[in-house]
Amino acid sequence: MATTKTAEKKPTGKKSGAQTDADPKANLANELLIARLHQGLVALGEPARISELVREIGDEAITTGLVRHTLETNPRRFVAVDRRWDVTQRYLDKQRPVVRTLEEIVGIYGQPMPVLEAATELGHIYGRVHEHFDQVAPRLFRGSAYFAGGEDSYGLSAWLLDIESPKEADVLFYNYLTKDSVAAFAAAAEGLDWESDPVGSASVLVDSAEGAPVDNRIVQYYAWKALGDDDFDGPALYDAMFRSPDLFIALPDHRWVSATALEDVRAEWTALAATVGESAEDLAPEVSDEPAAPLSVTEGDLAELQRYFADRDEVVTAQELLENVFEVLPGSKTFDADIVTLTEYLRTQAEDFIWVGTSRFHAPDTLPPYLGQVPESLTFPVLPRFETADGEILDQSLADDAFDRGLQDAILDPLAQDVNDQEDGEVTLWPDGVSAESKSLRLVLKSHHKEIGTFPLAQVPRGFFPAEPNIVEVTLRDASGAAYPVYVDYDVQLVYGLFDVYADIAADSGAVFTLEKTDDPAEFIFGFGNETDKDVYVNAERFSVLTDYRSEVEGGPVSTYDIVRTILEHHHKGASFLALLTEVNIVRRTPRRLLASILSGYTAFSERANRWTFDSKKEPEGFDKRKVEFILK
Repeated sequence: MATTKTAEKKPTGKKSGAQTDADPKANLANELLIARLHQGLVALGEPARISELVREIGDEAITTGLVRHTLETNPRRFVAVDRRWDVTQRYLDKQRPVVRTLEEIVGIYGQPMPVLEAATELGHIYGRVHEHFDQVAPRLFRGSAYFAGGEDSYGLSAWLLDIESPKEADVLFYNYLTKDSVAAFAAAAEGLDWESDPVGSASVLVDSAEGAPVDNRIVQYYAWKALGDDDFDGPALYDAMFRSPDLFIALPDHRWVSATALEDVRAEWTALAATVGESAEDLAPEVSDEPAAPLSVTEGDLAELQRYFADRDEVVTAQELLENVFEVLPGSKTFDADIVTLTEYLRTQAEDFIWVGTSRFHAPDTLPPYLGQVPESLTFPVLPRFETADGEILDQSLADDAFDRGLQDAILDPLAQDVNDQEDGEVTLWPDGVSAESKSLRLVLKSHHKEIGTFPLAQVPRGFFPAEPNIVEVTLRDASGAAYPVYVDYDVQLVYGLFDVYADIAADSGAVFTLEKTDDPAEFIFGFGNETDKDVYVNAERFSVLTDYRSEVEGGPVSTYDIVRTILEHHHKGASFLALLTEVNIVRRTPRRLLASILSGYTAFSERANRWTFDSKKEPEGFDKRKVEFILK
């Protein structure tokens, strides 16, 4: 089938063969990205937010930041309108003939354009409903300026090889080809079977350019040379290549590139995306109108927000939504107020968005299932009744009035308290300078929390973390900058999700770390410098002895009195209440008041210089009769 010459065919100014730009990979990536964005906006049929455009394109390498950067830096192709983005072609001169306008929009589209999309674009340009052009466009596409592709789409005949003249020299001339440009592919074209495998032959030719674009007319030139005028079918060959996306990528200006180049293209996109994070704020005032009014969320916005959260397991911030859904950028006059407005709105839509503190939200059913539960290893076991041979009951709890002043203060130390065994924050005896307003906290890690990646809120004043809602998600950043999402659960008084944060801590018990506030109330700096706490630290050898003893205790009923006695028999010089509490809890989870009751209730235990000791000679004296009145029934 011969392809007729059209008056619209003009030289493009680009080289006809493989291109040799200074940075060809970056050039190709940029060109293909612009084409994808343009085609995506055309497919959407109206101005769109960046998030909508990203979803329409559906390529993980094309991120919102990359899209924003590309839209903003190509004002001849894209324009910002009312917090959305549009293609500039929709603002072409309405006085131009429709015939010329249609050719231009198909040319900019860069590949066969669906009739419906062409009609929609004409409707935008001429200010008429697209239904009007649903009948006009097909009639115009039947002209010689176009060729029919598959699925009711049309491309420009100028993209095809013009073979109106039978002379090879004329074919080269009228197609703006040169002997040198086609000769560059002569070796690759040798021996190709265009009759039985035209697509495979074209693939060999395009692949020979090693990732550089190839003019479609060069491909068709070799097909024409092999098949002759009668058997060569330019439209059919183009359409067959276009329907083979696993082999070819169609580029504007009637060019092809091998689909194998897409890996390099995506790598370029990813690299660029990593460098343009701050460009949106810098460029926004130059390319978009400053919003004159505060944010107002409509029903249409709600649907868009729901789509944004769909399939997202990670936390989403109001700032992120403003930028990616509403096209409101940091630095705009209403940005801070809009964060408040959007946060308050999302909180009213509790069925669709789970508030996790500050301006952070989750999609429904995306929070970890363990929240709201105290891990079994942190619970206190139910113990049987223990009695001596004389019938004396062991492990009886006493009222606080039975304790001396030093022991009363010791049980109110935040380090002595733990999950399910803690005081109200107003009762706790916080160290000097420690409060919710503290810039940083010194915290001590106990073995049973290190094992499962938790931390007790008993050591953290209420308000140091965001105080509401009941479950708050915050981010911890370590010295390397790595970020860890963790969850503060006020219902069970635990912080979850710290297992990876603890990974570099060697001490089994007693490691000291710090949490430091940042400008973001939901972000904290995790600091660790190999410091240990003198009372809670247990060296590796001693920890091994205690865990062996734990196995023994788990094998048969052992009273807490006996555990305390065994531990203090090891500490000949005595141990502080906090050190003793630490070791007892390594053996078996034990409430601090039970330990205090045992120490106060039996004469064999005594304190001197803040160190508790056990005197075996006094053990026969048993329970201190003076403390009977304080036994809790």
